[in-house]
Amino acid sequence: MLHKTASKYFICLIVFFVASRLHGQEAKPQPSTSTYKLDYIFSENQDGKRLNARSYTTLVRVRDRGSIRLGSRIPVSVGAAPKEGVPTQWQYMDIGVNIDCRIEEELDSGIDLFTNADISTLTDNNRVGNPIVRQSKFQVQNIVPLGKQVLLTSADEVDGTRRVQLEVTATKVK
Repeated sequence: MLHKTASKYFICLIVFFVASRLHGQEAKPQPSTSTYKLDYIFSENQDGKRLNARSYTTLVRVRDRGSIRLGSRIPVSVGAAPKEGVPTQWQYMDIGVNIDCRIEEELDSGIDLFTNADISTLTDNNRVGNPIVRQSKFQVQNIVPLGKQVLLTSADEVDGTRRVQLEVTATKVK
Protein backbone atom coordinates (compact mmCIF):
# COMPACT_ATOMS: atom_id res chain seq x y z
CA MET A 1 0.00 0.00 0.00
CA LEU A 2 2.82 2.38 0.88
CA HIS A 3 4.49 1.53 -2.44
CA LYS A 4 1.33 2.51 -4.44
CA THR A 5 0.98 5.77 -2.53
CA ALA A 6 4.63 6.65 -3.10
CA SER A 7 4.31 5.84 -6.81
CA LYS A 8 1.21 8.06 -7.17
CA TYR A 9 2.97 10.84 -5.27
CA PHE A 10 6.06 10.51 -7.49
CA ILE A 11 3.96 10.59 -10.70
CA CYS A 12 2.06 13.67 -9.46
CA LEU A 13 5.36 15.35 -8.65
CA ILE A 14 6.72 14.65 -12.15
CA VAL A 15 3.52 15.94 -13.80
CA PHE A 16 3.61 19.07 -11.63
CA PHE A 17 7.32 19.68 -12.45
CA VAL A 18 6.82 19.24 -16.22
CA ALA A 19 3.70 21.45 -16.20
CA SER A 20 5.46 24.20 -14.26
CA ARG A 21 8.46 24.12 -16.64
CA LEU A 22 6.18 24.37 -19.69
CA HIS A 23 4.19 27.17 -18.10
CA GLY A 24 7.40 29.07 -17.27
CA GLN A 25 8.53 28.85 -20.89
CA GLU A 26 5.24 30.23 -22.17
CA ALA A 27 5.33 33.16 -19.73
CA LYS A 28 8.71 34.41 -20.96
CA PRO A 29 8.46 35.72 -24.54
CA GLN A 30 11.73 35.67 -26.43
CA PRO A 31 13.26 39.13 -26.94
CA SER A 32 13.11 40.44 -30.48
CA THR A 33 16.27 40.12 -32.55
CA SER A 34 14.88 42.29 -35.34
CA THR A 35 17.24 44.89 -36.79
CA TYR A 36 16.14 48.13 -38.43
CA LYS A 37 17.93 50.56 -40.73
CA LEU A 38 17.20 54.14 -39.68
CA ASP A 39 17.83 56.81 -42.32
CA TYR A 40 17.78 60.27 -40.72
CA ILE A 41 17.64 63.45 -42.84
CA PHE A 42 18.37 66.84 -41.30
CA SER A 43 17.41 69.69 -43.62
CA GLU A 44 17.26 73.48 -43.68
CA ASN A 45 14.45 75.15 -45.62
CA GLN A 46 13.67 78.73 -46.52
CA ASP A 47 10.58 80.08 -48.30
CA GLY A 48 9.37 76.53 -48.97
CA LYS A 49 12.62 75.48 -50.68
CA ARG A 50 15.13 73.01 -49.31
CA LEU A 51 18.50 74.76 -49.02
CA ASN A 52 20.44 71.69 -47.96
CA ALA A 53 19.97 68.25 -46.51
CA ARG A 54 22.34 65.89 -44.75
CA SER A 55 21.73 62.16 -44.33
CA TYR A 56 22.79 59.85 -41.50
CA THR A 57 22.16 56.10 -41.35
CA THR A 58 22.50 53.53 -38.58
CA LEU A 59 21.42 49.95 -37.91
CA VAL A 60 19.69 49.31 -34.57
CA ARG A 61 18.22 46.22 -32.96
CA VAL A 62 15.01 46.45 -30.96
CA ARG A 63 15.73 47.67 -27.40
CA ASP A 64 19.32 48.56 -28.30
CA ARG A 65 20.81 52.03 -28.67
CA GLY A 66 22.33 53.48 -31.82
CA SER A 67 24.65 56.48 -31.95
CA ILE A 68 26.06 58.65 -34.70
CA ARG A 69 28.89 61.09 -33.96
CA LEU A 70 30.30 63.24 -36.73
CA GLY A 71 32.01 66.61 -36.61
CA SER A 72 35.04 68.74 -35.88
CA ARG A 73 36.77 70.25 -32.89
CA ILE A 74 37.08 74.03 -33.31
CA PRO A 75 39.75 75.96 -31.32
CA VAL A 76 38.49 79.02 -29.43
CA SER A 77 40.81 81.58 -27.89
CA VAL A 78 40.11 82.11 -24.17
CA GLY A 79 43.22 84.00 -23.14
CA ALA A 80 46.01 86.15 -24.57
CA ALA A 81 49.44 87.27 -23.49
CA PRO A 82 49.05 90.62 -21.69
CA LYS A 83 51.42 92.68 -23.84
CA GLU A 84 51.37 91.04 -27.26
CA GLY A 85 47.65 90.16 -27.47
CA VAL A 86 48.58 86.81 -29.02
CA PRO A 87 46.29 83.90 -28.02
CA THR A 88 47.99 81.62 -25.52
CA GLN A 89 45.07 79.64 -24.14
CA TRP A 90 42.62 77.60 -26.17
CA GLN A 91 39.49 75.58 -25.56
CA TYR A 92 37.87 73.32 -28.12
CA MET A 93 34.21 73.18 -29.13
CA ASP A 94 32.67 70.13 -30.75
CA ILE A 95 30.72 71.12 -33.87
CA GLY A 96 28.70 68.61 -35.86
CA VAL A 97 26.05 65.94 -35.43
CA ASN A 98 25.21 63.75 -32.44
CA ILE A 99 22.23 61.43 -32.88
CA ASP A 100 21.23 58.85 -30.28
CA CYS A 101 18.28 56.58 -30.97
CA ARG A 102 16.56 53.58 -29.43
CA ILE A 103 13.80 51.36 -30.76
CA GLU A 104 11.65 50.77 -27.71
CA GLU A 105 9.44 48.09 -29.30
CA GLU A 106 7.99 46.69 -32.49
CA LEU A 107 4.33 47.45 -33.13
CA ASP A 108 1.81 46.29 -35.73
CA SER A 109 1.88 49.83 -37.16
CA GLY A 110 5.69 50.24 -37.15
CA ILE A 111 8.23 50.90 -34.39
CA ASP A 112 8.26 53.01 -31.24
CA LEU A 113 11.39 55.14 -31.80
CA PHE A 114 13.15 57.49 -29.36
CA THR A 115 15.53 60.03 -30.95
CA ASN A 116 17.85 62.58 -29.34
CA ALA A 117 19.60 64.81 -31.91
CA ASP A 118 22.07 67.64 -31.34
CA ILE A 119 23.23 69.39 -34.52
CA SER A 120 25.53 72.41 -34.47
CA THR A 121 27.14 74.46 -37.23
CA LEU A 122 29.18 77.62 -37.51
CA THR A 123 27.23 80.59 -38.88
CA ASP A 124 28.17 82.34 -42.10
CA ASN A 125 28.70 85.58 -40.19
CA ASN A 126 32.42 86.18 -40.51
CA ARG A 127 32.97 88.34 -37.45
CA VAL A 128 36.24 89.09 -35.72
CA GLY A 129 36.79 87.00 -32.62
CA ASN A 130 35.30 83.72 -31.55
CA PRO A 131 32.95 81.79 -33.85
CA ILE A 132 29.17 81.98 -33.64
CA VAL A 133 27.52 78.57 -33.35
CA ARG A 134 24.02 77.70 -34.53
CA GLN A 135 22.57 74.74 -32.63
CA SER A 136 19.44 72.61 -32.97
CA LYS A 137 18.50 70.08 -30.28
CA PHE A 138 15.59 67.68 -30.58
CA GLN A 139 14.38 64.95 -28.26
CA VAL A 140 11.30 63.10 -29.50
CA GLN A 141 9.53 59.77 -29.26
CA ASN A 142 7.39 58.76 -32.23
CA ILE A 143 5.55 55.81 -33.72
CA VAL A 144 7.27 55.40 -37.10
CA PRO A 145 5.62 53.30 -39.84
CA LEU A 146 8.01 51.16 -41.86
CA GLY A 147 9.21 52.27 -45.29
CA LYS A 148 7.78 55.81 -45.12
CA GLN A 149 9.66 59.04 -44.56
CA VAL A 150 8.29 60.60 -41.37
CA LEU A 151 8.78 64.14 -40.08
CA LEU A 152 9.97 63.78 -36.46
CA THR A 153 10.22 67.46 -35.63
CA SER A 154 10.47 70.88 -37.24
CA ALA A 155 11.31 74.35 -35.91
CA ASP A 156 11.97 77.91 -37.05
CA GLU A 157 15.46 79.25 -36.41
CA VAL A 158 15.59 81.78 -33.62
CA ASP A 159 17.50 84.47 -35.50
CA GLY A 160 16.45 83.99 -39.12
CA THR A 161 13.83 82.92 -41.60
CA ARG A 162 15.03 79.36 -42.07
CA ARG A 163 13.21 76.27 -40.86
CA VAL A 164 15.07 73.14 -39.71
CA GLN A 165 13.56 69.69 -39.67
CA LEU A 166 14.49 66.13 -38.82
CA GLU A 167 12.97 63.19 -40.72
CA VAL A 168 13.49 59.43 -40.52
CA THR A 169 12.73 56.36 -42.61
CA ALA A 170 12.75 52.98 -40.85
CA THR A 171 13.25 49.76 -42.78
CA LYS A 172 13.29 46.25 -41.29
CA VAL A 173 16.54 44.47 -42.16
CA LYS A 174 16.26 41.19 -40.27
